Amino acid sequence: MEKYRVELLPDVFLTVLDTDKFRTNYLSLNILRPLRREEAALNALLPDVLLRGCRICPDMQEIAAWLDQRYGAGVQSVVRKKGEIQAIGFFFDYVNERFAEPKEDLTGDICNLLGSFLLEPVLDDGVFRQDYVDGEKVNLCNAIMAQINDKRIYAAMRLRQEMFSGEAYGVSKNGEKEDVETITARSLYEHYRYILGHSRIELMFAGRTDRDHLIDCLRRSLSALPREHVDAVGTEPGPMPEQVREFQETMDVKQGNLVMGFRTGITSADAAYPALLMFNGIYGGGITSKLFRNVREKLSLCYYASSGLDRIKGVMVVSSGIDPENYAATKDEILRQLEACRAGDITEEEITSVRNALCTSLRSSEDSLGRMEDFYLTQETGGFSYTPEELMEALMHVTTEQIRQAACSIHLDTVFFLKGEN
Repeated sequence: MEKYRVELLPDVFLTVLDTDKFRTNYLSLNILRPLRREEAALNALLPDVLLRGCRICPDMQEIAAWLDQRYGAGVQSVVRKKGEIQAIGFFFDYVNERFAEPKEDLTGDICNLLGSFLLEPVLDDGVFRQDYVDGEKVNLCNAIMAQINDKRIYAAMRLRQEMFSGEAYGVSKNGEKEDVETITARSLYEHYRYILGHSRIELMFAGRTDRDHLIDCLRRSLSALPREHVDAVGTEPGPMPEQVREFQETMDVKQGNLVMGFRTGITSADAAYPALLMFNGIYGGGITSKLFRNVREKLSLCYYASSGLDRIKGVMVVSSGIDPENYAATKDEILRQLEACRAGDITEEEITSVRNALCTSLRSSEDSLGRMEDFYLTQETGGFSYTPEELMEALMHVTTEQIRQAACSIHLDTVFFLKGEN
C-alpha cells in the first residue's frame, strides 16, 4: 500500500491509499468542524439531508437507480468524533474499473455525484426541503434516544459529560435531542452555507485507480466550493485531575454500570504511545487482561470489565457491569490492578500475548477499505504520521519498564455509577 497526499483546493486535501488487494474502491468526503454544542446537532443532521437529493439525482429513487446502473455502488452518510473534531460527510464504495466494462469511467461518475451532493442539493424556496429535513430529524432523534436506551452506552456518555464538562470532548457527535428539534430548513441551510466556506475538508480514497484522473475529477467537481477563512480544528489533551470526582445516577435498571475515566497524559503523537497501547492491552484490553482475569473471572465482581483508549484525546475509560452491592469492591480492584502495572507486575507471557493481538489487529486494518480509511483519517486529524507497519515495529521494541512508566502516567479523573432504583 502506498500513500499519496495533495491539496486540491485551499484547505481541501486528498489522501490516496493505493492498493490492489480489493475489487472495490472507497472514496469519502469529510468536513471537519470544531466539536461544540451549538453546532453539533446541525452538523450531524446535514449529511443525511444532503443525501436525499441533488441536481444529478433529485430524489432517493433516482439515487438508487443511478447507483444500481454502476454495478451496485453504494453511498452512506457518516458522522465521526475524532478527539475534539466532528467529522461529517459521506462515502462511496464502488467496483474497481479493472472489473467493469472497458472504457467505463466509474471514478469520474462517482466524483461528479459527490460534488453534486455537496454543492447542488435539492432546494425549495432557496432553502432545504422541509420534508427532507423533518424526516431526517426524526431519524437523528431516534439514534440519540437509542444511545440512551442502551445503558452501557448511556453510562459512558454521562461519564464524558461530567468528566469533560468544561471541554469540547464532552459534546456528543450527534448533538442533543432538544437541539435537533429546534432545527429548521432555513437554519440548517444557513449553517450549511457557512461551513462550506469555513471548514477544512479531507477526502480519502482507498483502492486502485488512475491517480491523476481522480485528482482532476475531484478538482473539477469541487471547483465551485467557496473558500474563506477556515475555522481551526484540533484537540487539547486537557489538565490532569487535582482530585477524583464521583457521580451516581439512578434509573430503572437491574445491572449497575460503573465507568471510570482516566487522563493518560499520552496521545497518539507522543513517543510513549506504543507503550500506552501495550499497557491498555495488558490492563483491560481483552480476555487475557488483568481486569478480565482478576475482576471478572477470579473474584466474580462483575459481568464484564474492559478498558479502551482515545488516542487523540489521551483518555482511558474502564467500563464494568456490576451488581450494585459490588460497587466499592469492584472500583477498588480495578485500581488495584492499575497499581500492579505501576509496580511492574507484568509477565513476559502478558507482553507477548498483547503484542501479538495488537499486531494482528493492525494487520487486519489493511484487510478492509473502511478501516484503512478510518485509520488514516484519524492520522490526519490526530497529528501523527506512522503507518500500521511502523506502529507494529515500535510495539516489538516496547519494554516492561516503558509499559510501567506508561501506567504511572495515568490518573483517575472521574467515576460514574448508574444504578438501579432498588
